[in-house]
Parts: sequence; structure tokens; C-alpha cells
Amino acid sequence: MNINFKVTPSQKETIDSRVQENGFDDITNYIKVVALKMQKFTIRTPEESSEEASVEIGFTLSEAQKVTLDKNMEESNCKDLSIYLTHVALHSVISAVIKIRSSGKLNAMLERIAKARGLKLDLD
Repeated sequence: MNINFKVTPSQKETIDSRVQENGFDDITNYIKVVALKMQKFTIRTPEESSEEASVEIGFTLSEAQKVTLDKNMEESNCKDLSIYLTHVALHSVISAVIKIRSSGKLNAMLERIAKARGLKLDLD
């Protein structure tokens, strides 16, 4: 199953920086992880923007993952998929990503991010 939604160019720029900050190589994997692993939250009223939502983002998920996504939306009292996905993409918390991307150790995740960026990281 494919899911697509649109964001404004400035939202896309912010999402791209979240992708990099959280150590993902691909925006679609990032969106999928935060959409499926984000804990319950309260969505604030979306900010009005003079920009048009013109940048399309999409990802693929299984039926079981779609059920999880629907449950997450319901728990967060959100009825609009695009608003939900935009919110989690812009406001995801690192704790949701650590649980998925890490071997359970923060240093392992930080080392993987540094390696992907070609940086030398001294954690001692």
C-alpha cells in the first residue's frame, strides 16, 4: 500500500533536516518509522502558511502497518492522515527513533550517524 501526502517547501526542508539529524539515509524510511513508532500526542492546530503544499512525499507499508498507523492516528485523536504525517515528520522525538534504529545503546546510534556523515566521533 502506498501513502502520499503533500507538504510546503519549507516543511520539506525541515523534514529533510530531521531525516539527517536522526541518522536516516532516506526520507521515506524516516516517515514510515516516525508514523508507526510515534507515541500518542496531541496535535496542535496546523500553522497557517502562505506557501502551498506542493511537495509530495510518499512511502509504502503493509496492511498490518496500515492498521498500526490508523491506531496511532486514532490514539492521537487525528482524523486527517496528511496532518498526522506532517506533524510526526516535523516533530518526531529522538526517543522514538532510538528504539528502532539503535542496538539499544545511544553510543552505537551516534557512531552510526557519524560514520554515515564521514565524521570522527570521540565518545570516551
